[in-house]
Amino acid sequence: MEKSDVVIIGGVAAGPKTAATLARRNGALSITLFQKEDLLSYGSCGLPYFASGDIESFNGLVETSYGIARDADFFENIKGFKAVTGAEVIEINRDEKYIIIKMLKSGETIKHGYDKLVIATGANAIKPPFPVAESSKISSFTRPDDAIAFRKAAQTGQVGKVVIIGGGFIGCEMTEACAGLWGIETVLIERENQIMPFVLDKEMAEIAKREMTRQDIKVLTGAEVQKVELDSDNNPVVYIDGHAPITADYVFLCLGVKPEVTLAKNTGLTIGKTGAIAVNSHLQTSDDNIYAGGDCIENKNKITGQPFFIPMGSLANRHGRVIAENITGNKAEFSGVLGAFLVKVFDTNVGAVGLSQMSAEKAGLKTNAVWGTFPDKPDYYPESQVFVLKLIYDADTKRVLGLQAVGAGDICRRIDSMSALLQQNATLDTLIDFEHGYAPPYSDALDPLHHLAAMAKSGFDFISPLTNDEKDAYLWLDVRETSEFEEAAWPDEMKNRIKNIPLGKLRSRAKELDTGRPILVTCMRGLRSYQAAVILKQSGFDNVHILSGGFEASQQ
Repeated sequence: MEKSDVVIIGGVAAGPKTAATLARRNGALSITLFQKEDLLSYGSCGLPYFASGDIESFNGLVETSYGIARDADFFENIKGFKAVTGAEVIEINRDEKYIIIKMLKSGETIKHGYDKLVIATGANAIKPPFPVAESSKISSFTRPDDAIAFRKAAQTGQVGKVVIIGGGFIGCEMTEACAGLWGIETVLIERENQIMPFVLDKEMAEIAKREMTRQDIKVLTGAEVQKVELDSDNNPVVYIDGHAPITADYVFLCLGVKPEVTLAKNTGLTIGKTGAIAVNSHLQTSDDNIYAGGDCIENKNKITGQPFFIPMGSLANRHGRVIAENITGNKAEFSGVLGAFLVKVFDTNVGAVGLSQMSAEKAGLKTNAVWGTFPDKPDYYPESQVFVLKLIYDADTKRVLGLQAVGAGDICRRIDSMSALLQQNATLDTLIDFEHGYAPPYSDALDPLHHLAAMAKSGFDFISPLTNDEKDAYLWLDVRETSEFEEAAWPDEMKNRIKNIPLGKLRSRAKELDTGRPILVTCMRGLRSYQAAVILKQSGFDNVHILSGGFEASQQ
């Protein structure tokens, strides 16, 4: 039986990162990595962009920045460890410290011993809870073969219509992959009442949904799929409760992923509440000689302290470094996650970090929130773009809990900044003191994060930009200029409840308003609304509220 100092199971993200870091820290270690697939260290997060054609060749996902394939020879000759592909680990013997591997091409099984073992088995696509016919035209989207097969079909003109079931990260990315470059008629179906339901609050998700609608994507939310069958031409037909069946040329099952824990469970390792492998802060499992990282493990949410499962390539690579440091005696810790993510939906950027308001309240926190529509750099700068931000904070302690961003502008900078601030348990005061890099090509003199903190501290009541029937009780006051009000008009059904008084005339015309009725102030983005609320308060109006983000957040 061969034996290595360290054996690693899994070769996509956490596994290769662990092995490469180990070899750099201690070149004397013997390290062997076993990978079930033939490919190693491929950029799985780039699969939707290969499917779309944004990435010209699949080689871009498996090569280094200097064009060398990350294959077994690369890892042995350059990184200093042995990688074996087509090798499925089928058993772990913890007592005698060896694994059993099935070589998929030959069918033979071999034993391999270890001193330390690393499990990086990743995650698998969730199987649908409804019947699905067997067909090459019905596929999940988690593996290279899924992307390669679809792109080949799209390039050869075999796909005119696609149905995507599941409105999470991958489902939303695939809407652009299908419709953006290939011009394929695309339908997105989500069981919950919004897209990206577990990471965004509804009013923010609605903005991304409106972008999809503008791109001619048919989006069905709150839609329960009953089954997927084949018609007489062997084309998939999706049956949806309350809707007519939809016939397509291709169906993607983007229902999310679940951690692959079969080996861990079979060998008696502790599985956490989320269904992923439980690990400590050193990423050790319940067996001190076995570590785990990547999409198969359970993380801790840094804000709530609760177990958290989030499959992200960025986290998997960080896990790999921590594991390697601990195996080589350097005592590293992985303190938890904030759930930062970014998604591109056509011309709209979507991102968040920390808790959504929905998840914060589910965790028992009392929250408040403010929204705003901002340019990512000064309006006068030629490349200025607009986004909507939502800041969630603790109503009692004023601790910042999360940030969500949707729009065409540079949201990445704000998500990353907020991630760093959340690491330090930032409050609204911390956020106001935040020092950002400033020059007109990059930012305004006061960053949108400063404005959000000031809004939260203002004492005014900010109302969600998601319009609903509850707002019928308000007198809507639009303080845009009359020309703006007429050019960018509210929907016809709202016009009879909106009064337009330009901000510059509000002091002299405030007496036209009913002091006994709650007033909801709006403008284009929200800046003038805030000033208008100040004027109304100084004029004796006590029941004043601000429509967060203004017209753009509500209607864009």
